Amino acid sequence: MARDRTARARIRELLAANGPVIDPSGYATGELKDAIDYQGSNTAFIQLIAAMERDQEIVREIRGKRTYRISAHPETPTAAPPSGSGGVPAGIELDYAALARALMREMWQTAEAISLAEQTDAPTAGMDYRRRLEAARQKLDEVLAESVDS
Repeated sequence: MARDRTARARIRELLAANGPVIDPSGYATGELKDAIDYQGSNTAFIQLIAAMERDQEIVREIRGKRTYRISAHPETPTAAPPSGSGGVPAGIELDYAALARALMREMWQTAEAISLAEQTDAPTAGMDYRRRLEAARQKLDEVLAESVDS
């Protein structure tokens, strides 16, 4: 049977629109499966629900082997991020310049470690690499300084 890739979205939409699924007899999982018309196996659906709980998309009230309530996680956004946002949820602002600086800092630290290792292994190759690294650093510092000023 083909894998249902829209089940998570249907569960989130149902819980957002109708509120929690509550079953006093402890069969909330089965009620939810029927409500979204899930066509896969019971085992696959239980695994999906467990994964959604682990990913903090839903909250389950479980006693023993019974599930009495399934609701949307209070922190879970109900809408998908706007298209073209690069996967960043709505409402989160990224400082791309700071991110770039942090990534470059990490790269330079790694490059310095590599440079030091090369210097101990092969002095002439290390010196050539060191000159190129220094030239690249100066050029990058110029670029980063320009991006911070703008």
